[in-house]
Amino acid sequence: MSSPFAIDEPDLESWGEADDPVVVLVGPRERISADWRASVRALVEAGRRVVAPDLDRLEPPFAVAALRRLLTEMSSRPSILSTAESCDLIAQALSGSGPSPAAAVIVAGEVSVEAAAFGAPVLALARGQGEAFDTALVAFLEETAPREALVYHSGSDARTLRDALGCFATGVTVVTTRDGAGLPVGLTANSFSAVSLDPPLILFCLARSSSNLDRFRAAEHFAINVLHIGQQPTSGVFARSTEDRFQDVAWEAWDTGAPILSGALASFECATHQVVEAGDHLVFIGRVLRARFEPRRDPLLFFRGKYRRLHFA
Repeated sequence: MSSPFAIDEPDLESWGEADDPVVVLVGPRERISADWRASVRALVEAGRRVVAPDLDRLEPPFAVAALRRLLTEMSSRPSILSTAESCDLIAQALSGSGPSPAAAVIVAGEVSVEAAAFGAPVLALARGQGEAFDTALVAFLEETAPREALVYHSGSDARTLRDALGCFATGVTVVTTRDGAGLPVGLTANSFSAVSLDPPLILFCLARSSSNLDRFRAAEHFAINVLHIGQQPTSGVFARSTEDRFQDVAWEAWDTGAPILSGALASFECATHQVVEAGDHLVFIGRVLRARFEPRRDPLLFFRGKYRRLHFA
């Protein structure tokens, strides 16, 4: 991506354990560092992780975009603790169709916009109350964004289901094929699974919204490349919208021509066996024609919206 937003992503300070529910602290950096130490400590002691993005150096449109991206890309819906002067920025970042990317909003001071603009429960607290402020802050978070297990029911917020599915750790793959002109096509996917040994079948799922859907649907062959821990940059390349994802990636072709990433943990060359429509995705089932793997490498994992690493001694 070549937008100023991509270049000017905010620096982050964080406190607390990585897997704890997140509270995003929004406001002028100099005030946050000086005035919020006790509140940050209280949040961490209550089992929350506090993240403070530096939005001061970004122009307002890019600050809004950066904050929204930070909120939506977290592994679970965060809460927001804000100074009063940042209310408008937060309301803009939370606006849009669908569920709010924030579980709750706490404003230190008077809320300067309609509470409904946040799309989430809102609490306004007067600063200067010391321990009383921190107690009220933690109590509100326990009520609106509790640490106990969340529950999804049919028809509930899809984000809750997404968070539940994110509790299943998966490997990371790059799925490849060639289009009608013979050009290589590839994308990052973690929806890969074995199906059958006899016949040898595997599958991956592709969203109907994918720009590559028609290319894979028309292809007679595809390949699935399982990545190792040293290939996290490769996963990033194939997850981004770029014209030539293969430009700086070493790959080769076997019998069918489907691109095989060099040095992958495992690669499977497949003939398209069946394509099954399944809700907002299509399931591509492939019959394995050839496979290559290197069992001594460590896998790249994906869990709760983040890359993870698992080392085998």
